[in-house]
Amino acid sequence: MLATQLPKTIQLNNGLDMPRVIYGAGGAYTQDNVTGTTVALALALSSAIGFAGLDTANHYHNQVGVRDGIAESGTPRKDLWIQTKVEPCGHSVVRQAHCYNDTLAVFEQNLQQLAMPIVDMTLIHAPPCVPKSSWADPTCLWDSAIYPHNCDCAAAEPCAMMQEQWRALEAMYRAGKTRAIGVSNFCPACLRCLATASNVTPAVNQLQFHAGMGSADPRGLLSYNMARGIVVQAYSPLGGEQVGALLGSNVTKAIGVAHGKSSATVVLRWVVQLGYALTAASFSREHMLSDLDVFDWSLTDAEMKQITALEVAPDDPTKEMCLYD
Repeated sequence: MLATQLPKTIQLNNGLDMPRVIYGAGGAYTQDNVTGTTVALALALSSAIGFAGLDTANHYHNQVGVRDGIAESGTPRKDLWIQTKVEPCGHSVVRQAHCYNDTLAVFEQNLQQLAMPIVDMTLIHAPPCVPKSSWADPTCLWDSAIYPHNCDCAAAEPCAMMQEQWRALEAMYRAGKTRAIGVSNFCPACLRCLATASNVTPAVNQLQFHAGMGSADPRGLLSYNMARGIVVQAYSPLGGEQVGALLGSNVTKAIGVAHGKSSATVVLRWVVQLGYALTAASFSREHMLSDLDVFDWSLTDAEMKQITALEVAPDDPTKEMCLYD
C-alpha cells in the first residue's frame, strides 16, 4: 500500500509535475455556462479551497467563464495547472480532410477564450468519428455525445485522422503553446495508432474511471497506459450516473465512518491511492474541500480490496470504447 502522505503532484513523461487532483469545469457548463463556471471556479481556485488546477474544453462552451473564474479567484496564473481539449478532428461535424487545420483552429480558439498565450496541457477529447466504424450515431455528430462508442482505431481512415490531429498538437507543443499534450477516451488500439506515426508519447489519457466497476484495472486499460508512461487521469471519479449507488454503498459508508470521511472522499482516495490522477467537480464549498481531502490519510489493504470488488456500474464505459483492443 502507498504511504499515508501522498504527493499532491504526479510527474508526467516529459518531466512536468501535474497536480494529482484538479477541478473539472465540465460539470459547470450545465448551470448557466459562463456565470455558473465563473462562480464555481472563483471558489474552487481561491486560497480558501485551494485547487491547483482545472480541466476544461472547447466542447464545454464555458471557457470565458473559466477565464473570469481564474481572475476572480485571485490565484496567479503561474500557480495553476490549466488543461483544455480539442474536439475529435477539431470540429463539431468531423471534416475528414481537414483534421490538421481544424485542430489548430480550435486550439487557437481555446487560447483566445481563456485569454492565455499558453496552456499546460492539451488533450484530444476522443477518437474521431467515422460512420460505421465509430460512435453509435451514424451521423457522427460530436455534439450528440461526449463518449466514444465502438471506435475502430485499427481501421485506416480513423487512424489517419487521429495521426493528423496528433501532428497538429505536436506542432503546438514544439511551438511552446502547450507544455504537454495527451488524449482522452483512447483505448489501446487508438494509442497504438498514434505510436506508429508520432514523435511524442501522450503524457495523459483521461478516462472515465471510478470504484464500482468491479476492478482496479478494467480490461487492463489502465495498466496498459501506465506501462507506457502515460498517466491515467480519471474523470467522473465518483461514479458518473452511478454516483448514488456508489456513495450509498454500505462498503463506502462504513469505511468513511471508520476514517471520519465522507463516502465521496473514500472513493476519491481509492483512485489516487492506486496511483492515478483525477478531476473533481462540485458547486459546493463543503464538497470541494472534501474532494481535496485525499492526501494525508490512507485506506488499508483490506479496505482497498473491498472497494475494488464493488460492482455498481453496469454501464462500465471501458466495455464499449473500441471494437478491437
